[in-house]
Amino acid sequence: MSDRTTVVSQWLASAHPVPSAARQEWAVGGLAMLPTGRAFDTVRIAAAIVHAAAQSGDAGAVGAYLARTLDGPVIHDAYAASVWYYALVPPGSRTHHDTPDAQLLTPETTWLGVPAPHRTTRPGPYWLHPPRHREDHCLPAGVDSVIRLGRRRAAGHAVATGPDLTAIEGLCRGLLGGSPARAETLSLKAATDSTLRARGCLMVLVPTLQDTEFRLPTDDPARSRVLLGVTEAHRQLNATSESADLSEQYAHAQRLARCCLDTVQLLRVLAAPGGPQ
Repeated sequence: MSDRTTVVSQWLASAHPVPSAARQEWAVGGLAMLPTGRAFDTVRIAAAIVHAAAQSGDAGAVGAYLARTLDGPVIHDAYAASVWYYALVPPGSRTHHDTPDAQLLTPETTWLGVPAPHRTTRPGPYWLHPPRHREDHCLPAGVDSVIRLGRRRAAGHAVATGPDLTAIEGLCRGLLGGSPARAETLSLKAATDSTLRARGCLMVLVPTLQDTEFRLPTDDPARSRVLLGVTEAHRQLNATSESADLSEQYAHAQRLARCCLDTVQLLRVLAAPGGPQ
């Protein structure tokens, strides 16, 4: 690990109440759940907005555009048809963004899936632009500029405002297509990749579930179901499987996949006319 990566790892891990837990999550699965509002705040931007601003959906073109405009670390969520980009901004940044397609994630109550500093390729969420040093943040004015320009250019077109539930459901059902008993036919790499895919899907779903909980009235009976869903999702994301037994590794991936499917079902029920019964 380079000196830069070590310094950046220490800074990002400092956002976690127990920094060693973040480092352990990176070592095991390549992703760590970190709270916003400590080392950084985060603005989540729909891919449709970013791509409209960059006038391209090509990763290289988008990356070059954001490097010029934001000059800071950006996470790209590579699952579910590239739904989100996450721009890390200084803690306490003042922004008026609170819409489905661009939102400052609520500090101290939102936990973001943050890739390990060296993770700059798929599968799963990865750094489109990793932090270069401690306290490296995007320019808030640049974030505002991307959102304003993207909205103008996307006017008259449908904007993606949430994860592709059908794509996530299909991927997770595929992970559940076998059984732990067939794990002996898998390599450790395949079992680990299954876990990363399931974790990536769940990390895509958690912000949407948190948004749903935030927007529901406090006296809505559905709110307790959403809170339980958020709690279970975090429990599964924080669980680790360090066993060298492939059956256990495969079972771990399946537990994550089942949690994804339960979350997808809950989101669909909440989105249906009349909400949950």
